[in-house]
Amino acid sequence: MQLLNSVPVYHCGHAIPVETFELMDDHAQTLSWSAIKFACPQCCREALATLELNPQVYVNLQQIRPGMAAFVIEVQDVASPLADILALSAYVRRAASSDELHPGGDVFDLSLAVWRKEYWFANETEPMHVVALLRHLKQEMRWLAAYLRGGEQQIHFADFAHPYAE
Repeated sequence: MQLLNSVPVYHCGHAIPVETFELMDDHAQTLSWSAIKFACPQCCREALATLELNPQVYVNLQQIRPGMAAFVIEVQDVASPLADILALSAYVRRAASSDELHPGGDVFDLSLAVWRKEYWFANETEPMHVVALLRHLKQEMRWLAAYLRGGEQQIHFADFAHPYAE
């Protein structure tokens, strides 16, 4: 094993806490390395607070089409730098889903859009593979929680994004 000559730093200049990085699983490490081009989680939280944004994450199981389901992540109330990190991590802007059978579609009103990511699988997929996919999803939620002002409290399972109050 080769030791790093220097600790990697985020775009904001803060170093990745090596002890935290060592405790991460492979998926979270990959996400963290890809996000190094942007502000660190602390700076991101501060930027969102300055903008008076409080992102919420909604994780659901949805029927995408007959015979196919997906674990879906939707992140609401996001701006840069978190939006840039999500875009780099395969999230796309979409309309929010209304329920398990009606995934969000094209974005017509950007103020009501969410950042969305899907993990598809066939309905007849072996249960052990679905459980492995769930572990992958949980790893991603732990990583994403570091960027949220309220941490894991901002992540909601089996709930859907609510339209903004006017």
